[in-house]
Formats: sequence, structure tokens, C-alpha cells
Amino acid sequence: MAGHLVQAHTQLYNVAVGTTTYKRGEYIQPVVGPRLSPVANFTTDEIRCRNTNGVSPQTPYLSVKAGVEFSVVWRHHNDSAEDNMVSPSHRGPCMIYLGKVETNPDDIKWFKIYELGFNKDTNKWCSDVARDNHGKVNVVIPKDIEDGKYLLRTDLLALHKANVVWGAQFYPNCVQLDITGSSNKFLDPPPEFVSFPGAYKSDDPGIFYDRRKDKGLNYVIPGPKVYPPTKPT
Repeated sequence: MAGHLVQAHTQLYNVAVGTTTYKRGEYIQPVVGPRLSPVANFTTDEIRCRNTNGVSPQTPYLSVKAGVEFSVVWRHHNDSAEDNMVSPSHRGPCMIYLGKVETNPDDIKWFKIYELGFNKDTNKWCSDVARDNHGKVNVVIPKDIEDGKYLLRTDLLALHKANVVWGAQFYPNCVQLDITGSSNKFLDPPPEFVSFPGAYKSDDPGIFYDRRKDKGLNYVIPGPKVYPPTKPT
């Protein structure tokens, strides 16, 4: 199976720390192939960051303090309006992970720091909420981690074709961070660490899923539990 589909869809456009917004593409790893295309085969290395590198030598690290609010912004393409982050049909959850940099990208241990799926009260998916917020999602960089260089991995999951095996469309991107000011220890219990590839399976209920039939009512977001076990902002 090919790692990419043909059509273009969405990209991580820029990031912000508190009130400081960075330029398009700053600190964001480049991707292989068509920039906006999803990863369909999540058993390949491209499921990490839409590339096969792990760490991008040409991408600088953004210095951030643990405990700050960090924002990521998606756009449909470089010239899109602020409310045009992805096609309205491409509804689904958002997830954000951190992974401490390792020499071998296969050794990176990822843990989830944010997730948002379907809200039954508003009838909105994370993709809808982010679009309403000009493509932006905010998360707090956890205080109870270790200092060091990290990849912050964003993931939009479009479910419009997920009713068939391998139909789910993943849109991962990675930001390179140098995190300081943490407690240098994890809480008890510690994060649930996963690997990419390896964290997702084709029959996971949040990946092989009929969105039109279930309408989000019983949706289970794929991947591990969020760390720390409190709801992000």
C-alpha cells in the first residue's frame, strides 16, 4: 500500500508559544511527497511525521518552558483563509504527542498530551472545533516530564472513508522543541509510551470506524491515554 494518497488536504502551518506566533513552517519538520497528502499506511515510518527521518537536521529547535501554553495551527494550503484548515468532510479527532529525541527514531517513546474526539452536546469533532478557532488547537506542555529535545507530533485523523480497512486518513506533522524548566520526573503513574509505527492497528475501533452510521456517539480515540491525566486547555 502506498504511504500517500493523491489529493492534497492539510498541513501544520505554524506554531505559537503564549502570545508569540512564529512564521509559517518555522520549527516544523519538512515532509516527504506532496506536502498536504495524508498517510494511509500507518505501518510505515511516515506515520511519525509524514517523513522517514525522525529528526530533521535542517530544522532548528524551538526553546520552550514546561508548563506554557503551546498552539498549533493547521491550514488547507499556504494561501488558505484562517478558517480553511481542511475540507469540512474530513471530520475526526485531533491528537498531540511528545517524544524525546533519540539517535534511532525507532527508539523514540511517544506519549499523548492532548486528544479531542466527538462532543455529543455540540455535535462537533475536533476538526470542527479547530476550524471554528481558525485552525488552532492549544495544549499545555506538561510540567512533569524531563528536560531535553523533543518532537511534538500533531495528528489529525479524517474518518470520512474509515468504514473500510485502510480508509482512515492520518495527517501527522512534527515540531522540534527544546524543553526546559520541567520537574525532570514523571508523575505516578507515568505516561503510556507507544512507538510510531506500532501504536495503531487496522482494526482499532477509532481507525476502522463508520462515522456516518455511528455519528460519533460511541467513538473511541486511538492511541494511549493522555498524560498528565487532566483535560488540556
